[in-house]
Amino acid sequence: MHLIPQITRYQYQYLYLQSVCLFLCLLYLLYGGNVMINLIQTEFSKLKRQKTIFTIMGVLLLFWVGMTFWNYHVPQKSFEDFYMKYGSYIAMLLPFLLGLLFIKIYHAEYQNDTLKELLQIPISMSQLFYAKILFLFLTAVIIMLLNCLLIIISAVICKVTDISAYQTLMLIRFFLTIALSMPFAMFPVFLITALTSGNTIFSSTVCFIYSLAGTIGVSHLAGTHPISSMLNILFGSQLSLITSDGEKLMYIADIVLFVFITVFCVEVFYRIKRGDKYK
Repeated sequence: MHLIPQITRYQYQYLYLQSVCLFLCLLYLLYGGNVMINLIQTEFSKLKRQKTIFTIMGVLLLFWVGMTFWNYHVPQKSFEDFYMKYGSYIAMLLPFLLGLLFIKIYHAEYQNDTLKELLQIPISMSQLFYAKILFLFLTAVIIMLLNCLLIIISAVICKVTDISAYQTLMLIRFFLTIALSMPFAMFPVFLITALTSGNTIFSSTVCFIYSLAGTIGVSHLAGTHPISSMLNILFGSQLSLITSDGEKLMYIADIVLFVFITVFCVEVFYRIKRGDKYK
């Protein structure tokens, strides 16, 4: 592997992580600072009492066992190739987990009838919505860091020889990039969840179809489907797809467009509902 493309890719990951952290900090400051922290802490405390966390852990462990068994008798070129292959598959699984988790925590406010109590603090629906998105970003980071540990264990089991501190740092940085990328591809699901309020079945169906279409159509829907676009940005070389810089910019524009559409529609929707249901 040539040195120059490696450096370019790593520099891109570093700049991307900086940009996402800046975006999340701005979102945090714009929507209440300490209020957002309290809401996020509340989400984590509620998650401990739910079966959802055990479901996610079970899926991740089953996925890890399957990947380890699959790779055990396959000669591995390098630790980098090993974790890149693992990362490409976990990135395809992540949208399903994040989408269903968001639907669960959002609709829980309606099912448990806690929404009216929260809005009397006072907290706006926008703050509640974006706090759940920030919570999802943090959850994605935790999931991917856990997978870093699982990959190292798997690499040892599969007798990958070139595991080093440097490669481990590259693994962590790359998986953090995945963790802070895939939630952006799920913004259309966040929008549908907000618009349908308490309809869990409809939101879950949309999430499954949307995630499946983006994963299956990764080579054909890139530029129109955010998940396909994100997978091409992250794993273009692993997917045997040759993408130019112009195509990558188109994929980024596709994702950014859906993020802005979601933010705009959610703000309009909550302003309409503010005078109707929430006040």
